[in-house]
Amino acid sequence: MAPDYTTMMIIRFLSGLPHGAFFGVGTVVAARMATKGKEAFNISLMFTGLTVANLAMVPLATYIGHTFHWRWYFVIVSVIGLLALLFLKLWLPAMEANKDTHFMEELKFLNKRQAWMVLMITAIGFGGLFTWFSYITPLMTIVSGIKESYMAYVMILAGAGMVVGNLVGGYLSDRLSPEKTCSLLLLLMLISLAGVFFLSEYRNVSLALTFVCGALSMSVAAPINIMMMKAAPKSEMMAAAFMQAAFNIANAMGAFLGGIPLEKGYSYNYPSLVGVFMTIIGLVISIRYKYLYASKTNSETLPECVSCEK
Repeated sequence: MAPDYTTMMIIRFLSGLPHGAFFGVGTVVAARMATKGKEAFNISLMFTGLTVANLAMVPLATYIGHTFHWRWYFVIVSVIGLLALLFLKLWLPAMEANKDTHFMEELKFLNKRQAWMVLMITAIGFGGLFTWFSYITPLMTIVSGIKESYMAYVMILAGAGMVVGNLVGGYLSDRLSPEKTCSLLLLLMLISLAGVFFLSEYRNVSLALTFVCGALSMSVAAPINIMMMKAAPKSEMMAAAFMQAAFNIANAMGAFLGGIPLEKGYSYNYPSLVGVFMTIIGLVISIRYKYLYASKTNSETLPECVSCEK
């Protein structure tokens, strides 16, 4: 319905405002609905919707928009939103609201070093992957020699990795503990980004790394959110919303820092080298976090859904 570009951009800004709140609430709801020991996998199931959207709905909506008219993919999103409201009404269990807290009380979790360490792991450590993803098109076309017309398939490959990695991350987190899983994933990210830097000129290896990096980009969602909820036991909703802000900071920081070597005239594989150093920082913080808090947080349990209707 937007009559001009400015109006459309304003509405797009407004439509983005619920992003952090939605995934924040969704994370906590998914954890509370889970049986004991399955919280991380439940969170990964919730995030599966995001990964499937990247894999299927984004290319489909883009195709429809380019084939017919760009306004139609906004119509598609609106229809999906109405379906989501209906399904939430029909199937989401009733949960007791926490009426004993208020906005300023929930923000008190920011006084804890434990919470800030989790936010730093997210914003810095996992920001390393965004140095790769932000420049994936010139990396694959210029360095790896893949035709630009094939980039849609490359993005589908990365999206498939996100779907698989998201579920594997939730599974591992429940088996190994969120803290161990987080450190393991950061180590794998470090290795994969180093692989992108050294091996991207080999096309088949570069495609394999695209799948692996895509998988690692979403594998962290479940364990890191569990770590944050344990760090803020009385402010899970607010803390989970802050986690989405940290992921967005990781996105922006990775793109900005990854662009610095490009401005200096280096090749498009160099942003991943920046990502290696960012991931090293995140890994150091993660190991320190595990040393300080793992034994304590693993003995705690997440709040249960006390009034969920079966």
